[in-house]
Amino acid sequence: MVAAQCALQWLARLWPSPETTAGVAPELVSASARKPLTAPTDLPDPRAAWSDRLWGAGFTLPGGEAEVLHLARLLPLSAATTLLLVGRDAGGAAGCLAGRYRSWIATYQHDARLVARMTPLLRPLGRRTVVQPWTPATPRFRDRYHHHALGLEPLHSGAAPDRLCQAVASALKPGGQLVLVETVASSARPVPGLARWLELDGRASPPPSRGMVESALQTAGFTVHVIEVLDMRQAVAVTDAWLQLLVGLRQGARPASTTEAAALVTEAERWLLWQRLLQSGDLVVLRWHATLPG
Repeated sequence: MVAAQCALQWLARLWPSPETTAGVAPELVSASARKPLTAPTDLPDPRAAWSDRLWGAGFTLPGGEAEVLHLARLLPLSAATTLLLVGRDAGGAAGCLAGRYRSWIATYQHDARLVARMTPLLRPLGRRTVVQPWTPATPRFRDRYHHHALGLEPLHSGAAPDRLCQAVASALKPGGQLVLVETVASSARPVPGLARWLELDGRASPPPSRGMVESALQTAGFTVHVIEVLDMRQAVAVTDAWLQLLVGLRQGARPASTTEAAALVTEAERWLLWQRLLQSGDLVVLRWHATLPG
């Protein structure tokens, strides 16, 4: 936590804050939000470049490839299984799981920017991975086709927990398994810094509660076997990644433009607020492992 604060303070001294460079860094807003994307999808996203440097190419969650493999390890993936992957991925998670397990991956993505990032990364895998669109307001996936599913914060899209869980359940074969990762809110009270974090994280509304997610899983027919709190490990991953990035910046790998600099400061603010909200207990990151009846 202290390291992350130092990182943000150091960056703020070098470059102007996002508030003083309004309009320089494109706003990241999911396609399912009430507001459309604010920049054409054929233009590079400067924040995406910093995300790739922090977590690895195509990864969007703290810890990158190591974290994805940890999250998915409860799923019996193999070359004989199909995996439904939905949520926050720009090709990194799909690519590493297809490469490690040789599974057939169907990535469902609603965000045009993430689709643009993942397409070149997944092209070398050929037909082993496929990217499909989905609509968060009315989620639907291929019926009874997939052996297992991995959700990487799919509710970030604004999808309702009950609709999403029912859609995933309908897409799995009997006995199918689900690993779901979500950031949840621990209370409905006003929280300092939450509104700004929601804006920086591209969320149209606060995360759901843990109870809402677990009720949705149960109603959809899932039996939950494992619940893991990911806060500590992901917080350590965030701090480590920023410290490594700062080393590179001090050695000369600095932003090449004001736009890149503003994007870097914005990312630093986003992750600092995230750590503060975790530390206060207002946000919690959880992993559920659940199964359908065989």
